[in-house]
Amino acid sequence: MGDFQDVCPQCGFTHPPIALGQKCPLVKDKTSSGEIIDSSQFLIQMKNVVVSKIQVNKIKNSKKVFSAIIVEVTKFLDQYKEG
Repeated sequence: MGDFQDVCPQCGFTHPPIALGQKCPLVKDKTSSGEIIDSSQFLIQMKNVVVSKIQVNKIKNSKKVFSAIIVEVTKFLDQYKEG
């Protein structure tokens, strides 16, 4: 089957090989208590908000915006406490 491996050892599906050291994107992420983390709807909504704001605010350097968002989200998560 050409570029496909037999079965991915991470997800159990057949697909093109994952680069050494990378996590398979099909693997379900889990919390420390074992609950599945489903970020798909959040990421879709976040993409829509960010793209809309880039367009409305006529931002030309989207890469710079993405970098700033990552920094701010990381700061938020470092300080986040469940209460």
